[in-house]
Amino acid sequence: MRRLAVLVALLAVAVAASACTGSTGAATVGGTSISRATLNEQLAAIVDNADAGCVFSTVFAPTGATIPGAGEGTVTSEVASTELDDLVVDRLLTQDLAAHGRAITAADLQAARADLAAQVSGAVASASQSGSLPAPCRSLSANPVASMPAVYGDQVVHFLAAQEQFRAMVGNVDISAGAIAQYYQQHQADFRQVCLHVIVSNSQAAAQQVHAAVAGGQSFAAAAGGPGADTQLTPPSGQIPCELPATITSTFGTALSAAILGASPGQLLAPAAWTDPSTGGAYWLVVRVDSLTALPLSQVTSTIREQLLSGTNTVAQAEFRKLVRQADVTVDARYGTWGATVGLQPPATPPAATVLNPAANQAALVRGLPGAGAEPVHAPVA
Repeated sequence: MRRLAVLVALLAVAVAASACTGSTGAATVGGTSISRATLNEQLAAIVDNADAGCVFSTVFAPTGATIPGAGEGTVTSEVASTELDDLVVDRLLTQDLAAHGRAITAADLQAARADLAAQVSGAVASASQSGSLPAPCRSLSANPVASMPAVYGDQVVHFLAAQEQFRAMVGNVDISAGAIAQYYQQHQADFRQVCLHVIVSNSQAAAQQVHAAVAGGQSFAAAAGGPGADTQLTPPSGQIPCELPATITSTFGTALSAAILGASPGQLLAPAAWTDPSTGGAYWLVVRVDSLTALPLSQVTSTIREQLLSGTNTVAQAEFRKLVRQADVTVDARYGTWGATVGLQPPATPPAATVLNPAANQAALVRGLPGAGAEPVHAPVA
C-alpha cells in the first residue's frame, strides 16, 4: 500500500469530480484561501478544452510541459503545481497592488486580454515554424483567448493584468492609453509592417546570378527554386512573414535593414552579404521590398505596452523576490511546497524504485516572474 500511496500522491492530480471537490484549501495567501475546487476548475478547463490547453502550454507552462497525467482524467503534478503557482502569484500581486492603493480596473483587464491574444498568436506561430507546436494547439480556434472557457480565461487575463500593473508600478512606467498613444505618435516609423521576398545564396556570384534573373523579369517564385538559390535555406517562393522594423533589424543586421527600411515598395536591392544570427553561417541575399505599410495604433497597442514595460524587467524581478520572501503562503502538500526564496515547488520526484510506473515520474522545475524577462515564476533568490 505504501508504494501505491506514493504513486497516487506524486504522479498525478485527478480532475474528475469525485476527486476534485472538498473543503480543503489548495493554498492560503495572506490569510485568504484558494480552494481545491477553484484549482480543479482551472485544471479541468486546461485538460478538457484545447483552447485553454494551448494558452496554458504556450504562455503559462514551463517549456515542454505535458498536460495529461498517467491516468485518464488526470494532469501531471507539474501542471497542477504550475496552475496553483499562477493562482498564488496572482493573489500576491493583487494584494500588493491593493496595499499601494492600486486596483485592477476593467480597462486593465481589457488591455491584458488583448495582450494575451497577441502573446498566444506569436507563440503559436513561433512553435509552428520550429515544429514544436504543443498538442492542444493543433486543434485551435481562430481566437483561443475569446473561445476558451470563461472560468479559465477570466483567471489568466486577471493574472496577466496583475503582472502588467505590478511591473508598471515598481518600474514607475505609465502604460495608460494616453501614454501608449503618445509613444505611437513619437515612433511611427517603428510601426510599419515590412513585407519582403528573400532568396538565399551561398556566394556573391550565385546571388548576382539570382539578381540578374529577377531583374530580367523572372518571377521571384521561379528564381527561388532556380540556379544560384540555396533551395534548402530559401523560404517557399522566397516569401517571408511581414514584420516590424525591430524584427527586420535583428534578423538582417544594421546595414541591410537600413537599406530595406529606406527602400521604395517594389525595389530590388543589390545582393548583400548576410550572417545568419542563429547559426553564424555566411550567405548572400537577394531581397525585394514588397511594401512598407504604416500600421494603425489599434494593431500595435500590445507591442507598445510590452516595449514600455520591457525596461522594468530587472526591478520587477527584484521586487517580486522581496514579495515572495515576505509572503504569508501555505500550500497543500499534494501540490508541492512553498519556500521564502523559491516560491511554489512541485512535489519532489520519488526514486524510480519506489513507484509502479517510473515512466510517469515528474521532475520538479523552477520558473521566474511571468512577463518580466527571460528568467525561468520563482527563481532561486540569493
